[in-house]
Amino acid sequence: MRGCAAAAVAVVLAATAHTLSGGGAPPWWLLVAVTLLASPLAVALVGRAPALWRTSAVVAVSQALLHTAFAAVGTDAPAAGVRHVHGGALLGIGSAGVVLDPGMIAGHALAALITTVLLVWGERMLRGMGRGLRRLLRLLPAHGPGSPSAPPRAVPVALPTLPRVHLASLSRRGPPAVFG
Repeated sequence: MRGCAAAAVAVVLAATAHTLSGGGAPPWWLLVAVTLLASPLAVALVGRAPALWRTSAVVAVSQALLHTAFAAVGTDAPAAGVRHVHGGALLGIGSAGVVLDPGMIAGHALAALITTVLLVWGERMLRGMGRGLRRLLRLLPAHGPGSPSAPPRAVPVALPTLPRVHLASLSRRGPPAVFG
């Protein structure tokens, strides 16, 4: 489970960095495909306690591979400036993903840093947050007014007695008693 979560986090952060760096949003099916492909490798590499150097190396390589996959497939959006596809316009589109600009490198480097921090210390942070939440819940009263273990007590109330009025017309025949 830890490895599948690591693969999903790495793919989402890489896709976000790729999109924000100007590469365009990868299609959803590509995100699912690379997550499924990366999961077995992530399960094998995460291990019981992830080491910083090993996790950093794996994340850096995965960012490069994910960028290559995102650039190779492209996006659903049309290429900038290519409204009418002519023969000469197609020559420069395929090689656009090969050249890395500094913004793309910085985006994937930031995604690699965030992914590494989340993988190495994220589980520890979640466990600490869980312990803190349990401590806060222990401070709440155990049998407070809204507690399900202390049902509200019913207070007996004397109801006023009302005279019996027959509302059915079949019980008495004739005019009402007031007029008779």
